[in-house]
Amino acid sequence: MNPTAELTRLLAEWRRLAELSWQAILRERWSELARHQKDKALLRPQINRVLEQVRAGRPANRTAADPFGPTASELITLEKRNGDALRAKCRSKREELQAVNQTIRNLQGVRRAYGKLNSHLWESYS
Repeated sequence: MNPTAELTRLLAEWRRLAELSWQAILRERWSELARHQKDKALLRPQINRVLEQVRAGRPANRTAADPFGPTASELITLEKRNGDALRAKCRSKREELQAVNQTIRNLQGVRRAYGKLNSHLWESYS
């Protein structure tokens, strides 16, 4: 396969993984997200290697636009969307955790307030 076709294939695979990552984020399937991120990390050196081959095959004084520019822009947009969604999920989970922690503190306060009222009764039976 020539370098241009190989780069096209690799970028399409990155796009597929970005979409799968998006779905995993929306569904809160964190192990799937981790797997997709790992797969993208494995793609990165391959993309860099093939990109160097593509660049080496082009004339140095090229004036034509980069044929992969639109694809790269699209991938950047997808990754930004995923990052924004992930940050929003993290923020939401932190807020949920804070609410749960507040509930626990409230229950501990109730226990301290009411737990001691009848404790002397239990001592009389021993």
